[in-house]
Amino acid sequence: MHSSPNDECNDTVKIFRKAVTLISVIIPSYNHSRYINRCIDSVLFQTYKDWELIVIDDGSTDQSNDFISSYNDERIKHLKQENRGAHNAINRGLSLATGEYLAILNSDDEFHPKRLERCLDAFAKRPHAMLASSWIDVVDSDSKLLGTKEAWRNMEPWPVEHKERSFAALSDYALNALMSNFASTTSNMVFRRKLYEDIGGMRNLRFAHDWDFLLRACSQYECLNLEESLLSYRIHQTNTISSNRKAMLFEVCWVMAANIDRFAAHIMTDMSSAGITTAHLQLLESINFQGNDQVFWLLYWTISNLRKTGIQNPEEMYLQDTHLRNSIIAYIKD
Repeated sequence: MHSSPNDECNDTVKIFRKAVTLISVIIPSYNHSRYINRCIDSVLFQTYKDWELIVIDDGSTDQSNDFISSYNDERIKHLKQENRGAHNAINRGLSLATGEYLAILNSDDEFHPKRLERCLDAFAKRPHAMLASSWIDVVDSDSKLLGTKEAWRNMEPWPVEHKERSFAALSDYALNALMSNFASTTSNMVFRRKLYEDIGGMRNLRFAHDWDFLLRACSQYECLNLEESLLSYRIHQTNTISSNRKAMLFEVCWVMAANIDRFAAHIMTDMSSAGITTAHLQLLESINFQGNDQVFWLLYWTISNLRKTGIQNPEEMYLQDTHLRNSIIAYIKD
């Protein structure tokens, strides 16, 4: 029996589909009914079409679930759970993902149409890179553009008096990530499945799980930043980061105490290339605990010494023991 042209065409389509890379997008949804349609639509309107979307609603009490359920697309999976925090919703989505690449999109943010396409192109050119971020458009609750954050070059989370002496003067992804969370949000991370399998998911942090994940990634693997805006990051009154500044500053100290040793070899390499004096000044100009050096050193000393006894991830005791954490937060200066 001879095959028809249609059969040959179908076979070609099947081969092409097998060759296409699947990207899993995880949306942790929580009480963003005002924005969730725009968020989901930004995935639907991607120029790259081979994706699955996993929406984990984390106990929303508004109309979010009604809006999510209105979509009739077999690529979209919608699951609900009791409120357990964004990190838990993300981790559940990642555990269910089947894609070779993984991306996160918070329910009040939006992908630009070519985000997935551009990131995949970048990974193809840099086969050893494990994570990609990009410049981001910062918008308000009405989607008005407030500015474009060009990675570590502008819109710092705190003032940097002498940028020219800091890591910001370098084109070094890892050192600039150590200086501050320039990626700004989990929405600004697209990464290979292997990275997730190697370093794990988000840890139990309310404000800084994205920065902790980024530092665990770029301290071990090559990461890249695309110099174009591929994401709209929304600032509004109900942003998590605006709810409890002392707890947020504690997490800044915790993230640094838990991760800075991962960068020891990188910093030593910088010292040998830049010169010991220059490298020391870079550290002084780059590392900032917002006046909470005492808390950082307490956490760092404890974590470092517990690691020496063979305890794995001793820093997580501060995430599990609410009384211990709150007793230290009382010392935070805001």
